[in-house]
Amino acid sequence: MKKKNILSILILTILPISTFAQNSELMPTLPALTISPDARSSAMGDAGVATSVDATSQHWNAAKYVFSQNDGGIAVSYTPWLRSATKDIYITYLSGFYKYNDKESLNASLRFFSLGNIDFYTSNYEFLQTARPNEFAFDVSYSRRLGKYASGAVTFRYINSTKVTIQNTNPVIEHTSNVAGDIAFFYQKPVIFSFAPKSELAFGATISNLGTKLDISDSISYFLPMTMRLGARVTFNFNDINFFSPVVELYKSLVPTNYKYRNETVMSAAMHGITSDLSRIAWILGAEYSYKNQLFIRAGYHLESQRVNNNSYITFGIGVKYRNWDLGASYLFVTDSSNTILDNTYRISIALTFGNNKRSWYEYNL
Repeated sequence: MKKKNILSILILTILPISTFAQNSELMPTLPALTISPDARSSAMGDAGVATSVDATSQHWNAAKYVFSQNDGGIAVSYTPWLRSATKDIYITYLSGFYKYNDKESLNASLRFFSLGNIDFYTSNYEFLQTARPNEFAFDVSYSRRLGKYASGAVTFRYINSTKVTIQNTNPVIEHTSNVAGDIAFFYQKPVIFSFAPKSELAFGATISNLGTKLDISDSISYFLPMTMRLGARVTFNFNDINFFSPVVELYKSLVPTNYKYRNETVMSAAMHGITSDLSRIAWILGAEYSYKNQLFIRAGYHLESQRVNNNSYITFGIGVKYRNWDLGASYLFVTDSSNTILDNTYRISIALTFGNNKRSWYEYNL
């Protein structure tokens, strides 16, 4: 039964969550592209589009990089995935950036998703073969300031994914390539409160995974998980030692659910996705507390409607910074007993930055 479950996980991970025949709804493929890869954002409920910049911003909003107080950085993250069902599926994420002047930045990342050892059986439970499929995505982005407080970024993504086909009743694992892109916008500005005179207000927006369809067969193709994210953050600097940053974020799939759009172009489908199925919006509330910019405590709540994935969960995590090193960890537990496959998910991240700017946090953003 365990091996059968692993095969089911493979299908659900690579292919759409529901089939056309079951409910006549379009669903995206390769949902692993949307999985939160790092410990910091994961600890805040998977919020990242408007949070302050860090070395893993490539996944969330590459436009944030030009506001970094560092000249560059690199980070690596590790996530054991679906631990309640199996022990050998994991995601690793490597990201980095380099600011070659105060207005521009070049950034890159590599996401590797291992699906573990998969045993294939016939309908009569006769063993066929063992395979170890995987998929990866390589990103390159360019970020630029658009003004004193605003910035933008474009990302190019190469995707190498797994496709399972049946040939002569035997499963055959093949790899197929796709390309996609992101568009990102970020805005942050110092603000003054009577109780926190050196504070900051930020907004972020992204549209991700606009790209070629994935061909499942000669006659069937699926959209990539095109997603729109909007977020806002306030960072309260109470006394140059204690910082508190609440953040709110929403995201929505841009893949229209109506089956009649299955043959639309990517851009046309995305436009329909923006204006349709508004009940499929997911909400995130998160917060981060920082003490002397050395100790970080994070928490978040992630809520999806039943029409999305019916996932609701609470997250929390910690972070420690020593000189130019950052270490973070996060933990997730679900609040809906009907869907526990994500329960007990944890992530670990470590980052190194270089070229630290000596100006203060507030002076840098004036």
